[in-house]
Amino acid sequence: MSQPTTDLRAQTTMDFAAGISVFLVTVAFAFAFVPGIIAPFADAGTADPVTANRLADDLATDRLAAPGDEYVLDSERAADLFGDADAVDRLAVPEYRTVNVTVENATSVANVGGERAAVGPETPSNADVTTAWRAVTVDDRRLELTVRVW
Repeated sequence: MSQPTTDLRAQTTMDFAAGISVFLVTVAFAFAFVPGIIAPFADAGTADPVTANRLADDLATDRLAAPGDEYVLDSERAADLFGDADAVDRLAVPEYRTVNVTVENATSVANVGGERAAVGPETPSNADVTTAWRAVTVDDRRLELTVRVW
């Protein structure tokens, strides 16, 4: 009958290191991604990227665009929107959201069709604001259409 040897072990240092590494990676993954998965359902007061992007696309490609030419704004359509103080009320925005639409050049708010190209209230400094940008052309000038939702 042979004697059991004492130098054989069931777990080596390498096995332990591999197991702990897998465990730590799993825990790190859980801490990194679970809050992001839960966040859309946690607070109704957070910013709304879907609404901001939908409005920016709609304005740049349909409502303000020259017929048949996306991202090229029609000066008359833009002037009608920016000349109407109640224009943001006609945009498809949930009642609990506030919107600001601005066409900006490199330094300030642009003038489009003789109107200052900004409509909606000023963005508050303490709000959770989502901003969507679209590069547009107006009268051969490259400008940025900016939609802010909070």
